[in-house]
Formats: sequence, structure tokens, C-alpha cells
Amino acid sequence: MTVTDEQVAALRAFLASEPDEAEPLTGQLVEADRLVGYGELVHAAFVTAVRRRFSPSWSIPEVIGLVATVRAQLLDDGIHIDPRTSESLMRHALGDAVATELEKPATARAQVLLLGELIVDEGLDDAGLDEFLAQARTLADRLMSGVTHRR
Repeated sequence: MTVTDEQVAALRAFLASEPDEAEPLTGQLVEADRLVGYGELVHAAFVTAVRRRFSPSWSIPEVIGLVATVRAQLLDDGIHIDPRTSESLMRHALGDAVATELEKPATARAQVLLLGELIVDEGLDDAGLDEFLAQARTLADRLMSGVTHRR
């Protein structure tokens, strides 16, 4: 199984802050039971965005600082994400051996919200967003086939 064009289109609409397009596209995936691969795409996009943000080096205080900034921005909109979960997700994406068990709903929520903020911070144009999603799709396909790739 590989990531589909429909899944990429749904994530692209979300990342481009186009809710009128993202919601129906995501709804179609759910209704047609075509979500296999979408979670992997979101995860791969998150890993790609985190690595782009912190490449070539990073520190734990930098991760904590970014999570604090994003949490503050989201709290302004009444949205809460767990700081420990968020920091662990980012550190894991950067290759740090973080020993913690995370709750699946909290993990998915934090990952999606952090991903959205990371993409906004990058200020990508349409071509940049397409390039980013192509990178994420390649990583997701590798993850789904059992072949991991580290930068």
C-alpha cells in the first residue's frame, strides 16, 4: 500500500489553511474507508517538517522553546496540546531515543497541530508546499513498505 493522491490533496488543503477544501476531502477519505496511509503521511510530514526546522543540529532547549511558542499561539485560540507529548514527538522525529509511552489521541492531535504551525512558520508558497509534500510522501511510502530512511 502507498499514499494516494487523494490523501496528499487532503493534507495539502489542511496545510494551506483551506478548511473549506480540507474538510470535504478528509470526509471523503473517511466515508470511502481510504485512510490507510493517511496517518503515515501525516507522521512523515511531521518528521520532515521537524527535521527541516532543526537541521542540521538541534538542542533540547530549542525544542522546548518551539513547543512553548506553539502552545502559546494555540492557547490564544483555546486549543491545548500536552507539552510533554509535543516535546517527545519532536525529539523522536529528530532521532532522540525518547523513552515514554504516549496516548494515541494526544499524540495524533499534537502531531497535526504542531505540523500545521511548523508549515505556517516556513511560509511556503504553492511550489514549496508541493515539494514538501512530495518529500513527506516519499518518506511515508518508505515507512509503509518497512524501509526507514534517516537524513
